[in-house]
This record gives sequence, C-alpha cells and structure tokens, in this order.
Amino acid sequence: MAEITPGLEKRLIGALQPIRGFVLAQALHQFMDTGIHDALTKHGALPVDRLAQLCGLSADRLGGFLLYLANEDFVVIAVDGTVGLTSAGAEIGVFQPWYALLVGGYTPAFAGLREALADPAAYASRNAAQVGVGSCGISEYDALPIAERLFQQIPGRVGTVVDLGCGDGRYLAELCDRNPGLRGVGVELAEQSVTNARRLMQQRGLAERVAVVAGRADDPPDLADRPGPLCFITAFVLQEILEQRDRAAILELLCKVFARHPDASWIVIEVDHRPADPDVMGHDLGLAYYNPYYLIHRITEQRLETRRFWEDLFAEAGLSVVGPEVPDPVYDSLGLKLGYLLRAAGAPAIRADL
Repeated sequence: MAEITPGLEKRLIGALQPIRGFVLAQALHQFMDTGIHDALTKHGALPVDRLAQLCGLSADRLGGFLLYLANEDFVVIAVDGTVGLTSAGAEIGVFQPWYALLVGGYTPAFAGLREALADPAAYASRNAAQVGVGSCGISEYDALPIAERLFQQIPGRVGTVVDLGCGDGRYLAELCDRNPGLRGVGVELAEQSVTNARRLMQQRGLAERVAVVAGRADDPPDLADRPGPLCFITAFVLQEILEQRDRAAILELLCKVFARHPDASWIVIEVDHRPADPDVMGHDLGLAYYNPYYLIHRITEQRLETRRFWEDLFAEAGLSVVGPEVPDPVYDSLGLKLGYLLRAAGAPAIRADL
C-alpha cells in the first residue's frame, strides 16, 4: 500500500504542474487553430451556440472546453452564458505561431520520443504544414527583419527572390510586398504547404509575381526564365539538408548554385546550437523556447550546428560573407538566430548607396 505522509497533497500538486502545462498547451493551440479565438476577437462576447456555429463545432463539447479555459483564466463566462476573452486570452493570440510550431507541428515528435531515443536510425514525425505555418509566423519577428536588413545590402537590384523551403509562403509574400517589382519563386516539398502558399499569394494579390512550386530545397528548379539577379533564401532549411544528407551536400548545393548564377546572392538564416551553454539555459527564454527547440532537432530530420560550423562551411565554399545579423534584443536577447548574406568570392556585398 502506498504511504500517505504529511505534505503529500502539496507534493502531488507540484508534480502535476507539467501535466497541467501539457494539457493547457494543447488546449490553447486548439483554441486558436479552430478559429474560436479569432471569432471572439472579431465579434466580442458570444453565446456558446453562436460561437459553435461560427466555428463548426459541437455546442455541448465546446461548452465544456470553454469551462476548462475559464478555469485557466483565458475566457470569462458571463451570467447570461456569453463567453468573452480575458486579458490573458486576448494576449495569447499574439503568440499563435509558437503554438502552431511547437504544439501543432511537433506534438507527434514528442509522442514518438521513446522510439526515437531507442533507435538512432528512427526519426520522430512532425506535422509539416503546421511547422510551416508556425515557422513563417515566428519569422515575422526574427528571420524576416534579419533577411530584410541583409537584402538591403545586396549591390544593385534583385530581380527574383527564390525561397527554398518556403513553408506557407508568408515570409516570401512579405518580402515581395515590401519590395515593389520584386518577383518570387517559392519551393516547398510539403503538399499542404504548397497549397497554403499558393492560396496566400492569391489573397495578397501576388499570384502574378510569385510562383510556388513543389520540390526539394536541395534541388532548385530551372530559373533561366526568371529575371535576375537572383537572391536565394534558406531560412532554417540547411539544417534539414545537413541531417537528411550531410555537410558535403550543402557545400555541393552552394557551389553549384553560385557556379550557375555567379551574380546571385544567398541569405541564410540558421540557429546557433548551444544547449549546454549555462548562459543560454539560465535565461528564461532559453528554457521556455530554445530548450524544447533543441530537443526537437535531436529527434527529427534536422540537425542544428554552431555559429563556428556555419562560418567555416561558408569559408570552405569560398564565399564572401556578411553577418551574422541577429534578432532585435527587445524580442530575443540571446542572439541565437543568425543571418548571413553570401556572395561569390570577390563580389561586392555592401551596397555603395547605403
């Protein structure tokens, strides 16, 4: 028989907090992904029946879900039965991309952790479409501003930007929106992400300027008919080629592209791999985001590497390098996301008019 000792309830409550967090993370992701959060943001407080109708959900089950969220202080249920957002509920919507990535995208990976730990040849799975949505959303805070700063340092005028591994296309759409006349090509392997990206280009009025094609990031399509010079972008993509193939494959890709397009530029965004650094893991953001992020990349078909690794690789490829650019420290003070502008050796990398 289990021993019941003084203080057991308090210890139990403490031990259950990770489970509470696990359930809450799943619930908040669905709160946003099902459209419930958007409906309450757009319409204000609503009766449960009306909210269920707007979101295509069962009113009875939605009622139970909302009671759960009310107990966690993300919604408030009025005496008349209408449901509205609390301040915490309104605020969480800002951070939907992180939930799409880590919960929507990588829940299958965490569920497959045991198998991945036991078999070094096995990879944990992921929801590629959700990873694309989350990654592109997060990129609006870090990778996109980094890429824009590097893009402005390219000498002359870029004719076409080629996003290898474009996800849902949001990143590519933003670049083309902010640079009138710029054309784009998005290359993406995940079928649902290709569909999402094409739909986004239609919605943003960019379908005539931006083409989205199905394909592998490490095998760029024929771009002979695209106006140049070209600017390639790989945001968190070389890490996938590194694990799925090897370092030599990245070198081959870089050398092949620059041999074919000597006047091209290439913007690379990657993440410095520092999971054993106490300065990183002693930081709240390090534990909240980078600790699970680093774990994911040990069990899925991706491999993170250090800043030194990437800079040595670019040097071996004989490329001119500008960077690294890092995120705004107001948003992320750890400086782990690294942006580089690559050009063929000897090519000017800084615009004279800046």
